[in-house]
Amino acid sequence: MAANTLTKIELETRIFGGVGRVIIFKDFTPDKITSSTTWKDIFASGAQDCGKITNGSPSWDGNDAEITTVTSTLGEVIRSFPVAGTFAWSCRVPHSLETAQVAGGRVHALSETADVTAGGLKVKKDAKLIGINPEDMDFKCAIGILNLERNEISLFPRAAVIFSPTSDDEDTRQYTIKATADSCKTASLDTMMFIPLAENPFEPVSTEG
Repeated sequence: MAANTLTKIELETRIFGGVGRVIIFKDFTPDKITSSTTWKDIFASGAQDCGKITNGSPSWDGNDAEITTVTSTLGEVIRSFPVAGTFAWSCRVPHSLETAQVAGGRVHALSETADVTAGGLKVKKDAKLIGINPEDMDFKCAIGILNLERNEISLFPRAAVIFSPTSDDEDTRQYTIKATADSCKTASLDTMMFIPLAENPFEPVSTEG
């Protein structure tokens, strides 16, 4: 009879170490989740990169699970029951025209073939004018954080996501991204999933052969 053994667990000593990108699946909305939906369906829906994450900005914002107790007037425990925690995180990404569009911005394209002058201000030809509105910057969709050191995506298949313009101490224009996971437990999906990737999708592909 084999002796019982103690399985060693490799501890992760960092929370957001290696986290480098936010990947949002805006077209994968909660109504597309069925009992047979898998993570492959989420990936196939099309992903958008939100840009590089600002150093020091990632934060785990979920609430810890708790045990609530009901006691008597004498302090005796009558009943105790668990209260589930929540999964949520936030971070900041620098402003760019592409990020503004991912955040819900609208493109007002100019069709003029020459610079446009109005009121003494000249706008360059073929420019992209980006406009943002608060009501356009929240979504219900899948979203994940990509860890570039471990080639792993921490995925919320169903989440409430909101963007908002902000800046840091250096007055750098940025966007705050907040994501809170909605419960999602099916045969193939869970509220939060850790999906290892075969390679870093942002690493240049070698053409040497």
